[in-house]
Amino acid sequence: MEYQAVIMAAGRGSRMTDLTHDRPKCLLPICNRPMIWFSLKMLENAGFEDVLVIIHEQFKAEIADIPNKYGLKIKLDITCLQKNEDYGTADSLRLIKDKIKTDILVISCDLVCDIPLHKVFDLHRTHQSSVTALFSQTSPEVMLAPAPGPKTKIKQERDLVGLDLQTPRLVFLVSEADLTSENEEELSIRKSVMKHFPQISVQGNLLDAHLYVIKKWVCDYISENRSFTMLKGEVLPHIVRKQFTKSPKRNIDKDLPNADVSVISLNTAKRDIFSFLVGDEEEERIRSYSAWNDHRGDLRGPYQDHAIRCFAYVAKEGFCLRANTLNNYCELNRQVIKRWSTMFPDEEITPPVSKAQVGVDCLIGENTQLSDKCSIKHSIIGQNCNIGDKVRITNCIIMDNVTVMKETTLQGSILMKNSVVENSCDIKDCIVGHTVHSNCKSTNEVLVDADRLLEI
Repeated sequence: MEYQAVIMAAGRGSRMTDLTHDRPKCLLPICNRPMIWFSLKMLENAGFEDVLVIIHEQFKAEIADIPNKYGLKIKLDITCLQKNEDYGTADSLRLIKDKIKTDILVISCDLVCDIPLHKVFDLHRTHQSSVTALFSQTSPEVMLAPAPGPKTKIKQERDLVGLDLQTPRLVFLVSEADLTSENEEELSIRKSVMKHFPQISVQGNLLDAHLYVIKKWVCDYISENRSFTMLKGEVLPHIVRKQFTKSPKRNIDKDLPNADVSVISLNTAKRDIFSFLVGDEEEERIRSYSAWNDHRGDLRGPYQDHAIRCFAYVAKEGFCLRANTLNNYCELNRQVIKRWSTMFPDEEITPPVSKAQVGVDCLIGENTQLSDKCSIKHSIIGQNCNIGDKVRITNCIIMDNVTVMKETTLQGSILMKNSVVENSCDIKDCIVGHTVHSNCKSTNEVLVDADRLLEI
C-alpha cells in the first residue's frame, strides 16, 4: 500500500449555515448524491479499496451506509468526533495518527473534480515531495455565480501562489487574509527564496482544491506539534517556508551499501522538523545519478539540495470546484449535471416517464411525482417529491420529500428536505426550509423555522 486516503468530512459548513441546520455539510446533496459520495467515487475510480473518514458521531450510520446504498465497493474506516468537538484538519490527522502507516492523500469532502489522481501521485513520487498540493484554474464566472438568500457581496478566497518558472516547485504561498490593508498592494519575497529561484511565477487565480499528498514524516511532525490546527492555513505555509531553512548534513556512510539515511536534529532537547526526515537507500541512489547533480554532488534545478520540497500540480484542464460556500454549492449542482455523462459514465441517469415539460439539463429523483402540466428547467429535484399542476420551476435545487402545490412559481431557490410550498406562491432566490403558505411572494429571503436548528 503506497498511499492511504483520508477524507475530512467533519466540517460544520460555517459559510453555508442556512443549509447545514439539520445535517452535516458532507451529506448535503449535489445532483441527488450526498456530497461525500463524490470523494468516495473519485477514490474508488483511482483504485483505492479503503479510506479513512473523519465525521461527527451522530451521522455515522448514515455515512457508513453510503457505499451500500450507491453501489460503491470502497470500504470506510470511520473515526468519529463527539457532537460538540470542533477539530481542524491538522487536529483530525493527529486523531488518527496510529492508523497512518504510509504517505497519505487528504481530500476535503466538499471537493468535486475529474482530474486524474495518478497525475498528482506521479509528481509527488517523481520528486520525492514532502507535500504536493492540487491547484486548479477556475473561471471567475464560475467562482462568482449567484446564490439564493439575502444579497451579499461575494468574496472568494484568494491565495498568492509562487511557482518556480522552470518546474512545478511550490516556493511560497500567501493567503489573502495574511495581506493587511497596509501591504495589500505589495508582496515581499524573502531573499532565501529569490536566491534559489530567481524566476518565480506569482498567480492569484488558482483554486486550492484542498487535496494534498503528504509524506508520512510530515504526518509525524504534525502529530507532535499540537499548535497546528489547520492544514491549509497553517501546516502547508509552514512546510513551504521550511524548504529554505538550512538543514543539518545527512549522516551517511557512503562506504556502506545499506547505510541508514537520516537527518539528525542538532537540538536534542526539542525535535525540529529535520529530525523527522527519514530517507532510504533507493532515494540516495536516485539522487547520486540525477542529472540535477552539480560538481559537489548537491542537487540543483527543482531540488536545490533541499531536504524539504513542496510541489504543486496545477490542473489546466478538467473540472475542479469545492462546495465551500453557498455560491459554489449552487454552481456545483449546475455544472455537475451538465458534465455528468463524461464524469460518471458508469452512473447512468434514467429520465422519468412523464408528460411534464422537463429540460435536458434537469435531474429528477426516484419516486418523484410530476404533474403533466408542470414545467421544469435547469433544476434538480430529489426523491419522493410531489410537484403539482401548473408549477414552474427554473434554476432550483429541490431536496428530498418536498411538496410544491399547484400554480406556484419557483426561481433560483433551494428547497430543503421535507419543506412544503402551498398553492399560488411566487418564490424567487430564496432558501426554503419550512411550510410556505398559499399566495406568498418572497424574494431573496431565508425561510427556515428556528426549531429546525440543530447543533452539529
